[in-house]
Amino acid sequence: MSIAIVSDNEGLAAGEEPKQRSFQNILRMFSKLGLDDVSITGDRAPEIVRRIHAANNKLFRPIDQSVGGIHLGFFMFRDLFSRFRVPIAFGNPVIDMMQLLDFSDDQKRWMGLDSNAMKRFTDQAFDLFDFGYGQMEFGHYQPVSDLSKELIFRSHIHLESAAATATSGSDYRGSLQSALLGTELALKAGLSVRAHAADELKREFGHNLKKAARHLGSLETSFDMDRALRVLDSFPDFVESRYQGSQPNRREMGEILMKSQYIASEVTRTFTDRNIRRCDIKRSARSYPM
Repeated sequence: MSIAIVSDNEGLAAGEEPKQRSFQNILRMFSKLGLDDVSITGDRAPEIVRRIHAANNKLFRPIDQSVGGIHLGFFMFRDLFSRFRVPIAFGNPVIDMMQLLDFSDDQKRWMGLDSNAMKRFTDQAFDLFDFGYGQMEFGHYQPVSDLSKELIFRSHIHLESAAATATSGSDYRGSLQSALLGTELALKAGLSVRAHAADELKREFGHNLKKAARHLGSLETSFDMDRALRVLDSFPDFVESRYQGSQPNRREMGEILMKSQYIASEVTRTFTDRNIRRCDIKRSARSYPM
């Protein structure tokens, strides 16, 4: 156990996060024990390797070691909240979107009986895949500034935070500001592609989401400005909602979270080649959000 703690202290001092240390500790212990040319995992690993893993696992819970996926999203069926994890995938895999929800099997069967809920789920699943991979590939389709990449990454962070808070059992209303900020950052990521500097974005648009969406739509014809504006009309005022006004109820909060994901995905579709629906002409037209 002591060698595991020494190895972990070295990783902590080097600035490694738990997910990194949970793996790097194994390599550091191998080095300290002079182990070479042995299997690091698997049935053929010698007993000393099993003991190293056992010692390391005592330092971390499973959640400390979990890698996660590309993006953590949110979905609401009726007034039930679920996480939706966009997985790391390569090539052309067949993905069962329903398996990415953390609803129970019974809840999934229940949802499957509701055709409108399934259409909404398809739209949101596509949005989350487009955004999850699109925020990572911002700039692959056309040149963008470092500011654009930073803003879309920050949008990803805040939308993940909103999804995590709403689905954690904590007060779901704590996700409101993260959802609104994630939306704002996505819109400004799009605007910054067109040479809007950070100070200009702050001065010209502030927290006015509709003004930002309207201007982005005037610059990019592929951005669905009309739908985006209808969505933003249903959002509470970003600044005012911090200090006063009524808080959204559970279903209203769920709608805000899903619609914020739509706005962010619409921005990434505008500046990347990520668009699942366009790649599958057999899919029906979008029905959510209206």
